[in-house]
Amino acid sequence: MNFYQNQTAWRTVQPFLPEENRINLDNQPQEYFYDWRNCQIHVDHYQQAKPKARIIILHGVGGNGRLLSFIAVPLYRNNYEIICPDLPLYGNTKTTGKITYDHWVEVGIDLVKRYQKDDIPLFLFGLSAGGLLAYQISCECDQIKGIMATCLLDQRNDYINEQTARNKLAGKVGRPMISLTHRLFPSFMMPMKFVANMKAIVNNEELAKLLMQDSRSSGTKVSLSFLYSMLNPIIKIEPEEFTSCPLLLVHPQNDKWTDLHLSELFFDRLSCAKSLKLLEGAGHFPIEATGLKQLEQYCCNFMEELL
Repeated sequence: MNFYQNQTAWRTVQPFLPEENRINLDNQPQEYFYDWRNCQIHVDHYQQAKPKARIIILHGVGGNGRLLSFIAVPLYRNNYEIICPDLPLYGNTKTTGKITYDHWVEVGIDLVKRYQKDDIPLFLFGLSAGGLLAYQISCECDQIKGIMATCLLDQRNDYINEQTARNKLAGKVGRPMISLTHRLFPSFMMPMKFVANMKAIVNNEELAKLLMQDSRSSGTKVSLSFLYSMLNPIIKIEPEEFTSCPLLLVHPQNDKWTDLHLSELFFDRLSCAKSLKLLEGAGHFPIEATGLKQLEQYCCNFMEELL
């Protein structure tokens, strides 16, 4: 088994974070695996004896569960129990066979069922693509108390697909090419950084390069089947009909990959109780001190109002 405690890539990210957002000897998560179908899902679990609530935090296509420590650590410090899974194809999760984005949704639903076996309130937090993923999971699970997301990208929208692609050409031809080739070569693996604008994942060029070199995060490869299903997500409840739980959009103000207006295309359609907060000076993967402190405060305030 591969464990983060024996790996170095994630450690290179820590110095870029404010000290209070870093993992140290006092806040290290417990690591373990559990079996799910043809996968061994790796989990970082920040456990509490008597937590206010439990939060499942979901990464996007440029991260993994360990990199979510930037928000997991401060929320843990506020007495929340935190679960950060490595979704299939990312981090230390082991997979065999065909993996699609639909499996991410199914893993998320399984996580909710697995960790919601008592009366502790359960929230979902989604970073990047994890935002819409959290929404999709909530469409299937009525136990969710609330959703927090840094963005909400509905990739069914061609405009969003074009704006988040690696470049203009990839944005224009990517969807039709993948729609054709995924049928012919479903298992062909492609680096995610060849498809998405991964260099804009963080507003620090040195850190962006480090992340794209990491095969467990921004440097990972995904199959054409995964890409096709990610560009054509199954939304069980359209936002106009969604009233299951409140949603907080905590969008980085200086996101150079996914501008706020892309998330607003989905957010504005939501019928549930909702609120929008901007993280001052923060990039897509927020490492900036002011934005991270605001992120902590906004999330804690949101949850406190619902508890």
